[in-house]
Amino acid sequence: MSIIEEARKLMQRQTKKNQAPAWTLTELAIKKGKDLARKYKVDQEIVLLALYLAHLVFSKVPKGKIQRTHEILSLKPAQQFLEKNHFPKDKQKIVLNAIAAHHGKVPFLSKEVEVMVNAECFKFVTVEGCLIYLHELGQRGYNYQKSVELVFYKMNQKRKLLTLSDCKKEAARNIKIIKGIFKNSL
Repeated sequence: MSIIEEARKLMQRQTKKNQAPAWTLTELAIKKGKDLARKYKVDQEIVLLALYLAHLVFSKVPKGKIQRTHEILSLKPAQQFLEKNHFPKDKQKIVLNAIAAHHGKVPFLSKEVEVMVNAECFKFVTVEGCLIYLHELGQRGYNYQKSVELVFYKMNQKRKLLTLSDCKKEAARNIKIIKGIFKNSL
């Protein structure tokens, strides 16, 4: 089994344990990560590993302490996973930087990191991602209005972290559509 498959299985287990994030959101980020890695000709393995390992520690409580610091909390188990799987040290550094950087608090060390961050953030600026998140929030017991507020909070938070011009342009188009969908709920 490849290290990517191992990371995917680990994240699936952690998603069940943490009861978040929605697995379909993870898969949206993975799809975008593959597309962007090809487009920008970067190491896809690094991008995908960082995407799968970025939320090993997570919580279903929006804006809670764990959600606000999950990128730092996920570093230790991610590093343990990479070391256990004998992933090269130089590439480990890039994967760990991507995990730490995906909330905009740490600078990018490589183009792989920038690609990962854009892929991770992009899922919240798509119609599909917003609807998945809205559904997930409803399953967690939030009423519709609060769920819509949280969807827009997350969408705006992640939009600000996009750095690749094509992602920014596509996000701008998507956000117009999303605002149209929720125009009576704002």
